[in-house]
Amino acid sequence: AAAAQAQDVTPAGHTAAKKAELAARTAAAQWEQKAAAVLALTYTGHAPVTPGEIGDHRRRMSHRRRVRLALTVLGVYGLPGLASGLHTLVVECAATGAAVALAAWGKSIAPLWRSGRRADPDLAYKLPDDGRLIAPPGQPAAGDQPAARGTAGTGQRTDPAADSRPFPIHGVTDPAVAVECVRRALLAERVPLAYAGDPTPHPWGWEMVVRVSDGTSGDIGDKLGDLETKFDVGDGDVILQPNRKRTAEATLRIVTGDLFGAMKPPPYRAPHSVDITDAGVFGMSADGTDLEFSLAELMGEVIARSGGGKSTIIRALLDWTTAADNAVTIFLDPSGDGPGKFSDAVKLTSTGPIQIEFALLSLYRLAAGRARIRRKLGMGDTWRCSREHPAIIVFVDEFPKLTKRSKQIIAELQLVGRKEGVWLIFAAQGATKELLGSNIAQHPALKIMGACRDVDTTQALGGGAIDWGFLPHRLQPKSGDSLNDCAKSYVVGAPGVSEDPMLHKWHYIPDDEGGRRAAERLAAGLVDVDQASIDAALKAPNPPGLKFADDEDEYLRYVPWPKLLEMCAEDDDESGPDTAADGDEERPLPEVVRVLLHALETEDAEALTLGRLHPYLIAHDAKRWDRWHEKDEHGLLKEIGRYLAMDFSRAGVELSTQRLDELEGSPRGIRRSDVLAAADQYSE
Repeated sequence: AAAAQAQDVTPAGHTAAKKAELAARTAAAQWEQKAAAVLALTYTGHAPVTPGEIGDHRRRMSHRRRVRLALTVLGVYGLPGLASGLHTLVVECAATGAAVALAAWGKSIAPLWRSGRRADPDLAYKLPDDGRLIAPPGQPAAGDQPAARGTAGTGQRTDPAADSRPFPIHGVTDPAVAVECVRRALLAERVPLAYAGDPTPHPWGWEMVVRVSDGTSGDIGDKLGDLETKFDVGDGDVILQPNRKRTAEATLRIVTGDLFGAMKPPPYRAPHSVDITDAGVFGMSADGTDLEFSLAELMGEVIARSGGGKSTIIRALLDWTTAADNAVTIFLDPSGDGPGKFSDAVKLTSTGPIQIEFALLSLYRLAAGRARIRRKLGMGDTWRCSREHPAIIVFVDEFPKLTKRSKQIIAELQLVGRKEGVWLIFAAQGATKELLGSNIAQHPALKIMGACRDVDTTQALGGGAIDWGFLPHRLQPKSGDSLNDCAKSYVVGAPGVSEDPMLHKWHYIPDDEGGRRAAERLAAGLVDVDQASIDAALKAPNPPGLKFADDEDEYLRYVPWPKLLEMCAEDDDESGPDTAADGDEERPLPEVVRVLLHALETEDAEALTLGRLHPYLIAHDAKRWDRWHEKDEHGLLKEIGRYLAMDFSRAGVELSTQRLDELEGSPRGIRRSDVLAAADQYSE
């Protein structure tokens, strides 16, 4: 019985032991929870010590030294002065003096004596806006119910190391927990985090401000892929927007839903209902505002891979320009696709390479002519767009497929067109010099960057663009039935649009709606170029550095605007609606190339002069080539070269006649290697 009582194994004793053990475990769990909450705080340093407190401390220490000295003297030297007294009293006084002196010395060095001093300041921490300590997910924060929950309620100990690891953001509804989620993820990626806060919940996810203590906030862009894993979100769902006015700060958006789910449909625009100089709404920005800006006096480019949404972006712009009462819309597309359902609302459409050259030359002359009459019309430094003197908006799709001559004219047009109301926007699948033929990608003020390569980002926006947070190369183009990031882009240089890197999504206008709007605008009458500009273009100069019809073997000449409309209309009628076929279908080799190959193979020659080629051309088409009998040999060869150049340009083949220096007299002709290279390039 005594042993049993000592071990306390009775039911009552067993219950008491269990209660004690449970209480101990609960207390331990609560302490661990408090420790985790403290570790989650941000240390901001001790409170500063004031000069007045330093002076008070020095005076106290001086007083204590004087007291200590007096007591020491009394204890040591008081014994001789009391020698005439009783022996017992002397001994007691000496002992008392020594004790007092020892106590004074001990108090002077003891760290626990703090009489009259300020208590040590507490460590200063920054708390969340609601004043609660941040607790790990599944545990109450400081200020909540004191009772333990989760692991504390089960009596199981929590692993402190596990509490500091990142966790997914899905299902997080508490702003404090969202901040803690971001903080842990960034620290796990070794980001020198100085601040994470200002959380804003959205239907699509979370938005908050982060700041770094070293480097720039753009450095976080290198870690977005790993952050997506830690947050457990999809590819491209962590979006960084550095603040260009405060390099340490950025806005971090973590998308768990549809970032553009609240996007409004494209607004309806009646014919002649807008002013081209006003700002149009083209879509939605990631911050929830409208993507809104004006096209006035802008030269622009749209860069995006196949499936990136170039057509969607261009047609969103077309919907605005074709509804204006003071703008003429032109669409040039060497790929043959054209503006699609908006064709009826476009004043001039050209898909033939040679017609595009004539159109661009005419546009350059219009711009150059306007520069001469602008002040006479009382417009001042820039062309004032009105119904009587409209702007001219030129869209050029598939820029890399233009001829070299067309690209040269565009480069010159960009120099003179902005102030004269002739504005150009071109589109391409990349921005490199190899693709565009020059460094033209950095020239336009307006840059719209959809899903592309990182080299396109740096070529168009500059070497530091990625560090600043422009990440169009992380966007995913359309793949099959999955839209991915189609028609999403970064926009640079648009008036009124934030210069900080922000994602935007463009309005999609279905074909049936686009066709209906175009038909309405055609019925209301399309705006045309003013007669004053047409007359001025007749006397305007041609672009410098180009050869024209008066030069040897050249065909290009200026075509006045009315004649140009007729030329492009005839070309469109000949091509028919079925010529805008899918670019992936194989096209037959042009007839002119076939004739040249046949002549070279028949003659078994590496090069043929124009005179030796002429009989083969006549055999192919006598009506076209058996002419010019009244001309001498020099005139005949000049006409042959000019018409060959026209056929090459019409077919979109990069081929031209050359001086055959290996032959006597260096006559002009065609080399086999050039024809074979052109044929291979065309088939590609």
